[in-house]
Amino acid sequence: MTDDTWQDPLKGPAENEVAFDYIKAHDFRVIWADGVVGGLTPYGHVHCALYAEREALPRRQVFTIDPANGGLGPEVLEKQISRGSVVREMACDLFLTPQAAENLANWLLLQVEEFKKVTSEEET
Repeated sequence: MTDDTWQDPLKGPAENEVAFDYIKAHDFRVIWADGVVGGLTPYGHVHCALYAEREALPRRQVFTIDPANGGLGPEVLEKQISRGSVVREMACDLFLTPQAAENLANWLLLQVEEFKKVTSEEET
């Protein structure tokens, strides 16, 4: 189907159908999520904050200068300044009604089941 077929009334939904057009928001972006934290809001909505986990980047690294070529030599590890922790970089917040949260949970479970089905078929 070409991009202009959506304008054809014969291709549109019948009286007992509904059509959804998917359009990306101007700030649409891809988010990697390793986990989620959150809970219920005082108004009864579900709050989810998605995060990606990684080792903390050093705040400072010190290297010797290689006299042979003027480039970097080995790092002086005792001068490294680091958090020494795992960082959970918060990507975005989601606020959902309980019904939307349940719908999302069910959709996610369906995706997991499909993944299990596909991967078990590939193994056989």
